[in-house]
Amino acid sequence: MKLFRKISRLFIKFILIVLIIGFLSALIYAAPSIWNRVHTYPKLDKIKSEIEATYKKPFDFIKQTDYKGVLHAHSYWSHDSRGILEEILPAAKKAKLDFIFLSDHEHSQLDSFPRGYHGVYDNIIIESGTENRGLMVNPMKSGILDWDQPLDTLIKQVTDSGGLVLYVHTEEKHAWENPDYQAMEIYNIHTDFIDEGDDLLPFVVNSIINGNKYRHWGMREIFDEQIVIMARWDSINKFRKVIGMAAVDAHSNQNLRARYTDDGMVEWVGPNAKQISLVEPGWKEKLLLSESDAGGWGFKLELDTYYHSFNFVNTHIFCNEFSNVNIKDNLVAGHAFIAFESLANAKGFQYFSTNSTNELSAIMGDSISVNSINKLKAVSPFPVQFKLIKDGSVVNTVKDSYTYEFDPNQEPGNYRIEAYLNFNDELFPWIYTNPIYVYEGL
Repeated sequence: MKLFRKISRLFIKFILIVLIIGFLSALIYAAPSIWNRVHTYPKLDKIKSEIEATYKKPFDFIKQTDYKGVLHAHSYWSHDSRGILEEILPAAKKAKLDFIFLSDHEHSQLDSFPRGYHGVYDNIIIESGTENRGLMVNPMKSGILDWDQPLDTLIKQVTDSGGLVLYVHTEEKHAWENPDYQAMEIYNIHTDFIDEGDDLLPFVVNSIINGNKYRHWGMREIFDEQIVIMARWDSINKFRKVIGMAAVDAHSNQNLRARYTDDGMVEWVGPNAKQISLVEPGWKEKLLLSESDAGGWGFKLELDTYYHSFNFVNTHIFCNEFSNVNIKDNLVAGHAFIAFESLANAKGFQYFSTNSTNELSAIMGDSISVNSINKLKAVSPFPVQFKLIKDGSVVNTVKDSYTYEFDPNQEPGNYRIEAYLNFNDELFPWIYTNPIYVYEGL
């Protein structure tokens, strides 16, 4: 009996030691995320507020209206999303979007348009589109796409009939020499995410510990400047005009969710919108599920949300009128820049050129003779570090300024701007513009 008690005590001590070691190990592993919550992210929020306090509205040199929105987003029409309008629209309004160009996966090789969400919803344009075979395609009219035909044929068919074709996931191989695609992703949230490698547990832990309050900073943890993609874009633009745009690749699908079905069962849904189980409500369902939200979910543990994707990075497009076709036309014209909006609202930023009489002669995306440019100029609502990139190389930098001016001295080339915000002496990329294409001529 004494031996049994001794063994029992030793076993209990062993279990306690294992539990203590496990707890301490988990605490050590979670320590960076806890530090983020109590120190790093509140500090970044404070700096962001200080930056916002420096706001100065720039003069509207560009007379077209700046509409901001997102491209490459998914809804319930895609096999890997359950997103419905009741979730998408409130997120878009909170992020102050003007447009969403969808890229839902096809249902068959004969892909009909329009389908899914398409139209104007509460003053937000939603344009239907497809992501398939490395392309995002928005036909901009009713019809059928045949995905069995060669890509070169499909691309030309769509662009010739007034549609939009851009290359997605540009970390992958594409036919870069194709003469007909109009744009390419120069930043994609998913592309940035996958370059973190296979060890995603730190990101997951950080997301869980910091929740919605600091999710905007948690997403910034994955951010890396896409140096290879940007270099490729600059290289292509030396030979022909290809527009750069941002992709949110929003699915709202990296979640654990549960909902009551019409017949009283509970469906558990995991990552990529895949059903985990369909069960009768048990103790855990009764404990965890509450009243259904707008999307029909009674329980959600989320890593990505539509709002945080929509607010992370946007494409701003200068347009003459608010319509799907005009937004597409001005994107194709390059009258656009991308902004990491969770850092600061980019409305008011402009990049343009003036002539010898100080009149506006071109805006980003335009092609213009060296003889029609006296200065390249940019204005920002916040003080930034401006970098002027010519044909892929930095040729000029101005720090901590609301305005930028540069004399190209009649040197032809593709000139684009990058703008960086200063967060406690660390420069965060905020804006990438499309180039002004300066050529030799009369």
